[in-house]
Amino acid sequence: MTISDSGPAKPAKFPTLCHSDQDLAVLARESGLSEAAADAVATIDAVMGRVRRSIQRREYGRLIVARIDPSLEVSHLDAISAIVQNPSVGNTSEDEVTVGVVAERLGIDPSRASRLSADIIERGYAFRVASQLDARRICLKLTAKGERFVSAVRQTKWRIFAGSLARWDEQELVTFATLLERFADWAVDEAGMGKLADAVKQMMDDTETGAGE
Repeated sequence: MTISDSGPAKPAKFPTLCHSDQDLAVLARESGLSEAAADAVATIDAVMGRVRRSIQRREYGRLIVARIDPSLEVSHLDAISAIVQNPSVGNTSEDEVTVGVVAERLGIDPSRASRLSADIIERGYAFRVASQLDARRICLKLTAKGERFVSAVRQTKWRIFAGSLARWDEQELVTFATLLERFADWAVDEAGMGKLADAVKQMMDDTETGAGE
């Protein structure tokens, strides 16, 4: 892929927002990108890594519970979110949230989901209710306190975003949203990622074979 130098003037070098992987920049240049474009790719990768580490450390979730209810843990926030994701107000079993549904949505085992559910019930954020379709089926719903908590989480999230983007003008926000959505396409392209993974594996196999000769 070749980046054309025609069009509006571009900076000689992409402004580095954080430490970037220079090896990645070299690979990008070898693939045909200009120096500025290659540096931009490396910087994007570095920023993604920083965001990923922040997500893994659950910084946002910890900030939320610390400000709203220090007695909660991040895992409790997850459980509450799993319930509010699809409240039990519908007419089918899929609309009702059970402990099993919480386990599935959080990707945890049912016993842990049961403990988390019991914790948020004890703290007054949720309560058990019989299914409207099957009285033997126990579902979970948020209490008024739980609903206020969800509202507070959303408002806190909005305040964090608003504070971060307050200095952006309308066009910058629209452009960023459009480009971010386009950029995210690779993350859901399972077929494309599968082909790339196969190519990397083949490259590693070829390298191992060459080293053994």
